[in-house]
Amino acid sequence: MLMPLHPNQALQQAIEKSGYTQDDLAEAINEEHEKLYGSPGRCSDRQVRRLLTGEVAWPRDATRLPLEAVLGRRAVELGFRSPPQAALRGRTVRAPAPVDEELPVRRRRFVLSAGTLVALPVLPEAGRIDMSDIARIRGAEARLVQLDDRHGSAELAGVAGRYVAHTMRHCSYGSRVQTALHQALGEMCAQAGWLAYDSQQHEQARRHWRGALQYARLAKSSDLEARVWSCMSRQAVDLGHGSEAVAIARAALDATRGRREPRLSALLHTRVALGHSVTGQRGRCGQSLHRAEQELDRASPQPPPWLAFCGPAELTGQAALCHYNLGDFTDALQADREARTLMGVGEFRRNAFATHVSLARNALAAGEPEEALAAGHRALDLLPEVRSPRWTAHLRGFGRSLGQRGSSPVTAEFLERYRKVAA
Repeated sequence: MLMPLHPNQALQQAIEKSGYTQDDLAEAINEEHEKLYGSPGRCSDRQVRRLLTGEVAWPRDATRLPLEAVLGRRAVELGFRSPPQAALRGRTVRAPAPVDEELPVRRRRFVLSAGTLVALPVLPEAGRIDMSDIARIRGAEARLVQLDDRHGSAELAGVAGRYVAHTMRHCSYGSRVQTALHQALGEMCAQAGWLAYDSQQHEQARRHWRGALQYARLAKSSDLEARVWSCMSRQAVDLGHGSEAVAIARAALDATRGRREPRLSALLHTRVALGHSVTGQRGRCGQSLHRAEQELDRASPQPPPWLAFCGPAELTGQAALCHYNLGDFTDALQADREARTLMGVGEFRRNAFATHVSLARNALAAGEPEEALAAGHRALDLLPEVRSPRWTAHLRGFGRSLGQRGSSPVTAEFLERYRKVAA
């Protein structure tokens, strides 16, 4: 009589805490196996499922030792039952016995300092590609967007850049696949450019965006062009080129007139507003912010993944940036307070970090040092899991401004905490 299986709850909890999917974990085990034994591992998501269901009470060394290394716990802590002979055996690494498992899907794997695994599908280097390959590119881009929302860009910029460099130049494909391929690669280039921009790698961002525009034209996708122009307009604002930011955003609005997603319209109008704020044009800035609010009211509840961040909190935060650029610090502070209330944290931790940094900066400029310090500490709470060099630089600037206003115990406490967390 077969004994009933008991699911391994301890392993399930450890996997959930680590952030791995079953497929990601299998690949991580394979890479750790290669470090230990000098040859690629053969673990698969099917084998991980066997571990979870309790079918495997004590994994072989070839699986168990890499699994312990990946999850940072001993096998007994992961819910496995050590047989007497295994309990007496040392931890010497032996050559793995063959396992009868299917070969895993090969992936490029990169690890963020925030502790999140990035597993992107490897694209074919030769042969004929089909729509399933296009779906993998789109899935990779969506994953990068999600991780950027949660953690920021620092390590992701290099990941996206290396992925974009592999464009399947030696592959063949039909005309239907060709158009979809250009669209997908253009979207990946657009995201790679944004990640580079948020990492303050401006020239690299421009190179990615030029590639994205080329793919957008090949795919005849005005929406993709507008997405790229929106990013380029935002970069122009940071570089102090207000008139250029306005011109770029307006070109995007003109190119997609009558057929774009209202949420994209709202985003583009905030870009126009930011450009006007840099050049000191209050009236035009206010008009553009009003247009953005009107467009957002018409937006659908199911935006493309890359536009999901653009909601009421984003528009209010952009209004705060406009007021800051215009020197209206009290209005900027009020807008940031509203943005903080609307946002919370949730999936958009990078934007929440930016909001707290902006609030701290504006509160200090508006003569509210206690509120500024509180917002600065909230930003530091998020800093260990958020990597946005662009907004970390603003937080560093806030710290300098704080120090220039004179020494006090609370100021010294913040600056000391900043030094520890930022390090």
